Amino acid sequence: MPLSWLPIISDYTRTAEKPGLATAASCSAYFIASSWMFLIGMGAALFTGQDDIAAIMVQAGLGVAGILVVLLSTVTTTFLDAFSAGVSCQSLVPKVSDKILALIATVLGVLLAIFAAPDQFQDFLYLIGSVFAPMTAILLSDFFILKQDHTADSVNWLNLVLWVLGVALYRFLLNVDTPVGITVPVVVILMAVSALVHKVLNKA
Repeated sequence: MPLSWLPIISDYTRTAEKPGLATAASCSAYFIASSWMFLIGMGAALFTGQDDIAAIMVQAGLGVAGILVVLLSTVTTTFLDAFSAGVSCQSLVPKVSDKILALIATVLGVLLAIFAAPDQFQDFLYLIGSVFAPMTAILLSDFFILKQDHTADSVNWLNLVLWVLGVALYRFLLNVDTPVGITVPVVVILMAVSALVHKVLNKA
């Protein structure tokens, strides 16, 4: 969840008058809310002995409340996703309005939600993880280690190649069981590789 949130929140904090404060506030709020939800879910699973959240809500007599929570949270978060998709797509087609692109993304999302197989949801999460983890690693390396700003570049080919390699690494590690999962190793490895490659090529 936090991984998919990273590229979305930047579309909003970039326009803040105080970017540092806005980023700190949004990160803190997201961390607290997410941690609270994780604790509630874990506590409910331990107390009821079930791992199906729908069954837990029904057992607690909160079936209707659960549906309302899912509905409202889906509407609010999907709006953020749609707008972010529009902003991202506009970097590829700058002449098209981000609102139009966001609307197109919304329609495509609705079609996927209707026709995609529900049992493939976990595979979809791994797919977006393989996209966002390498991207996040490269962004962190550029900003915090290399102190580089590529916002004026239409395409950064070196970072694009590194991202593709990161996606391949993530897909490969899906078959490897690690104590900390897949995302953390991929981010750490790709951050180190990105920093090393950039420094070597800059000296050449």
